[in-house]
Amino acid sequence: MKHKLSSLCSQVVQADTLLQTPNANRLFIEVRLGAIPEDELKSYREGHIHGAVYAQIRDVFAAPPTPESGNLPLPELEDLRRQLERWHVDNDTEIVLYGPSMALAARGWWVLRWAGLTNVQVLDGGLKAWVNHGGAVAQGDCVPAAKSAPAPLVLQAGGMPSISVAEMESLPADVVLIDARDEASYLAGCIPHARNLAASEQWTPASNLRTVSEIRRLYDSVGATANADIVVYCGGGVLSALEVLTLDALGIPSRLFVGSWSEWNKCPRRMALSASERVVA
Repeated sequence: MKHKLSSLCSQVVQADTLLQTPNANRLFIEVRLGAIPEDELKSYREGHIHGAVYAQIRDVFAAPPTPESGNLPLPELEDLRRQLERWHVDNDTEIVLYGPSMALAARGWWVLRWAGLTNVQVLDGGLKAWVNHGGAVAQGDCVPAAKSAPAPLVLQAGGMPSISVAEMESLPADVVLIDARDEASYLAGCIPHARNLAASEQWTPASNLRTVSEIRRLYDSVGATANADIVVYCGGGVLSALEVLTLDALGIPSRLFVGSWSEWNKCPRRMALSASERVVA
């Protein structure tokens, strides 16, 4: 039997499960990260899950980049809290994220979990799966209804394991370092000792996550097992967030390098380390 990843964890949810278990305190968040934000917002307004709010990663799940940071540094906790409260999120709200790709939703999932929220899930298959199961859709903008007596929203950073760029520079040799970008990006330049496992291999052409056995085989191929010390990165902490999610679903802990390649490559000394490895290879 081909088991779905949602059978192992509460982090991934199926559309039919949501439709069978209505919740008045459930919020859908459509997560986007396009090169042209105006087009992304237009696409959301043309059709989204009924009741879903729109979240541009750069505005909600990241802070503005600095000359030293990666492209998508973590948001300020107070900024994130204010946005969630505008959506009337409280500590009891069930949050379901989806987007044009599973990785975009996973970035939102990781940031919310990092901020201390636990009732957070990613919708397997996104909008397409929702529609295929008869879920209601809407157009335009969505303004969630205010609650009469909301539970206070409390956020606290550190809910998910992460690693700094300074720690990345001195990783022990036995760490399994995974580069979640596509092969071409990996070959063009990577952090020393990284092994390439493209996150895109984890979803099907229909945008659903692959089966448990298929995803486990992918991780086995790079030595990412339950006993390994695993760090994951990508270009800016989006594709890698999906791999942290699927590893978590398999019961395998890992750390996310949020700054990823876009932070690593801002330092000539670090780039010299990457170039040296390529010469040796």
